[in-house]
Amino acid sequence: MRTARALSLLFLAALFLYAGLDKAFHYGGFVKALAGYVVVPAGLERHLALPVILTELLVGVGLLVRAWRSAAALVAAVLLSAFIVALAVNRQFAPGAECGCWFTVTLGKATGTHIFQNLILLGLAVTVWLEERRTAQVPLAPSLERSSS
Repeated sequence: MRTARALSLLFLAALFLYAGLDKAFHYGGFVKALAGYVVVPAGLERHLALPVILTELLVGVGLLVRAWRSAAALVAAVLLSAFIVALAVNRQFAPGAECGCWFTVTLGKATGTHIFQNLILLGLAVTVWLEERRTAQVPLAPSLERSSS
């Protein structure tokens, strides 16, 4: 179980680091892709691109740092939820728009498979977050319990 947990954590961290770096290296393309999202108001894409990239990079690093892992997993879950909603809206109202996810690998569209992939990643992020919360809940030391009475 520990091996599966470690592999899941490393996979999620690598995914967010790669996604952030890929968007940073293809910044103009990412801004253009954001402009194609129905949920992004016109003109806001330039102001949204850098925070998304930095957040993905920080999540990737945070998942690798034990002290930041729980918060990073929670932010990953929030980001993935937002991505799922944005992809679903685009699939319905702008089906030909590029998603802006993997410039180096492929320029994908908002498809059901893409949404399903993000749902699986969301489940992985939530699992990491819950596991981190569970392992962080250590009972107080006996000396601290006596002093609070």
